Amino acid sequence: MANLPFISSSYQVPCIIFAYLYFVLGCGPRFMKNRPPYSLKTFIQVYNIVQIVANSWLVYKHIAYGIFSVKLVCPDFDYSENNTSAKLAKCTYYFFLLKLLDYVETGIFVLRKKNNQVSALHLYHHVSTLLLTWLGVRYYAVTAMTVVTIINSFIHAIMYMYYFLAACGPDIQKAVLPMKPWITKSQMIQFVILILYASQQFVIPNCTVVSNWVVLLFVVNVVINFFMFRNFYKKTYTKLKKT
Repeated sequence: MANLPFISSSYQVPCIIFAYLYFVLGCGPRFMKNRPPYSLKTFIQVYNIVQIVANSWLVYKHIAYGIFSVKLVCPDFDYSENNTSAKLAKCTYYFFLLKLLDYVETGIFVLRKKNNQVSALHLYHHVSTLLLTWLGVRYYAVTAMTVVTIINSFIHAIMYMYYFLAACGPDIQKAVLPMKPWITKSQMIQFVILILYASQQFVIPNCTVVSNWVVLLFVVNVVINFFMFRNFYKKTYTKLKKT
């Protein structure tokens, strides 16, 4: 995996993250300061379709490569050519590429002057996910990582389906509106599942998937994401119920 584009370099992804933050926090808002927001309606719908297809395809590839036929609790390692684990490792790289694609969404927010959507939650989630995915693929493309990638891809396929439908007009938007809080709920459920799954290393005797500090770093990041999404849910949807 270490010879793949972006993965083989020790500086490309950090530079991409720096450029991303510089654009969304600096030069992007300055560029748009005296300009009207772009509509980008057609581009957004095409982007949503690409995300739906790509994430659905990646879920399919996990299944086709045999994710349900391998040991997922304290998994063994066998990366010989054409082995199931080696095939599943490819899915982690495809997932990494999708996390790069996710950065387009923030660019859309900036060009549409949706600055409220470029939140601390949004930036932390996208930066931490890309960074840890890159490190994971570069050093630890293990079978256990595909549990993360298949769940996240499934959630994102549903999420972008909602975004696509919500942008199809006011009638359809009204029909799918009840789905909106469940998108955030599904993200939080995902985080709980991932925390429990990663914790197997600490509760099952002689279970060492990767180094303990790597698992701890992953768990801490997921916990931070969980509470940030929880706070967003409380501020956005709990207040709506009270009003």
